[in-house]
Amino acid sequence: MEPELGTNLIERLNGPFSLRLLLQPTMALLFAMRDGRKDAKEGAQPYLQALLNQQTDSRRETVSSAWASLSKVMTIAFILDCAFQYATTGSVAFLEAIAMVLLLCAIPYTLIRGPAARFFSSR
Repeated sequence: MEPELGTNLIERLNGPFSLRLLLQPTMALLFAMRDGRKDAKEGAQPYLQALLNQQTDSRRETVSSAWASLSKVMTIAFILDCAFQYATTGSVAFLEAIAMVLLLCAIPYTLIRGPAARFFSSR
């Protein structure tokens, strides 16, 4: 990756579209909680554990359920990041946009879905 990537990511905290840094993870967390609740009702394995321990076919099904939940949020995150880059620099770096999508959407979703399932199964 470019040496400027870290600097560019930090500069995004105060630039235009900075509200997305709050909204995108919040949306990912809401979807993770919804899917964790569904997992708890079905008695499914916690999400991250399922990804690591399941056979290939079951893992594909688990990932596709996450993709169905996150595809719209991740697409919007990607478009907003590209718009941010264009507004601030006049160009678009797709690797930076993908890094932001992973950071703002995929990672929070992956980390919260399993604990959400445990929370809802204990209720």
